[in-house]
Amino acid sequence: MKNFLTPKVFHRNIDPSKYRLEIDGLRFFAIMVVMIGHLLERIHRFWMEPNPGLDFAPANALMHFFASPNQGVLLFFAISGFIIAKQMQDVAPGRFDAGFVGKYYIRRITRIFPPYYLILLVTFVAYFFFGLMPSGLNRSSEADIPLPASLAASLFYMHGALFDSMPKLFALGWSLEVEVQFYLIAPLIFLVLFRGDDRSAPWRFALMLALFFAISFLAINKLVPVNAYTILSYIVYFGVGITLARHEDAFQRAFSHFGSRASMVLGSACVIGMFWLGNARFEPLAMTLIYWLGSLGTIIILFGLAFQPGTMFGRFCRLPYVTYIGMACYSLYLVHMQLFHVAAIVFGKFVPITYLTVAGGFTFIMLGGIAAGLIFFALVEKPFAAWRPFSARPKVQQVA
Repeated sequence: MKNFLTPKVFHRNIDPSKYRLEIDGLRFFAIMVVMIGHLLERIHRFWMEPNPGLDFAPANALMHFFASPNQGVLLFFAISGFIIAKQMQDVAPGRFDAGFVGKYYIRRITRIFPPYYLILLVTFVAYFFFGLMPSGLNRSSEADIPLPASLAASLFYMHGALFDSMPKLFALGWSLEVEVQFYLIAPLIFLVLFRGDDRSAPWRFALMLALFFAISFLAINKLVPVNAYTILSYIVYFGVGITLARHEDAFQRAFSHFGSRASMVLGSACVIGMFWLGNARFEPLAMTLIYWLGSLGTIIILFGLAFQPGTMFGRFCRLPYVTYIGMACYSLYLVHMQLFHVAAIVFGKFVPITYLTVAGGFTFIMLGGIAAGLIFFALVEKPFAAWRPFSARPKVQQVA
């Protein structure tokens, strides 16, 4: 096992000159917020609620505080906007053509679709043919949608758009649908941004961001008749990632004034703040702006701090196993929920629940989820990420 989890396992076909360690460091924070939040949700559901005798208020409040995965997903959206913007900005004006866009779509499809389809199909077989759907799937079981219909919609990344509900087979698929919707429209966004001679004019990006704010504000507050689980509700986060990519140098200079220790204190506060924001409620229309101030502000600060390689926070974002987990975040995202859910149910049935066993069970299941995600990355995601089905093969010269 020691040899299996060596750095080489996590090497993908990436240009070393373009690989950003700190971005995988940010992905680490995003996936940890998601995994911690989801596991604590299940601990509360399957361990704490059936045991009302566990009434130590400070411990219960602490678990409830961190049972909040939402902001990790939003950080992923901003990271995607940043990464795609960097790829598009590096393309010479004359090379942003149909050939480039075709290769871009192939890269997205081969990396994202196969692992997701594998999870969907295996889950469908387990649920539909063997009746192995576990109990407690609260949000994904709300809608009365037949499993075959849910599968068909999920295969086309349209479940949220069609049914306005979380997918029944893979609840977290709603966020993958939003990601894919962004990937589909990203070339169009940058085609508009890059029109004319001055491709990097600040006013273009400011206008784009204002438009994205307006679209998300209208969608989130149901001022237009659109379903919630679509790109329209979250496009502002991708827009912030695009803006961060456009003004990266300015953000690097702005955050270079933070001292090394101050960067770690501020970064830690932002990560903790992500959990708080996930539990906060911002119902009136005006509160949407306040929520964005905290949510987007936290994301911007984390990016700015991660850009500083000489600070404690910047160095943490570049630690080897932090970046390995960040690089494998997609696999971790795909497999952790199922493992956590089943493990929490089994643990709750066969292990006496005390605060000591809660702590031990949390640690054991979390480490198991990370290990499962890393194995899935090495065996499934990584091979498909390097797969180029339509690339030209080198011709073999025949010898007369």
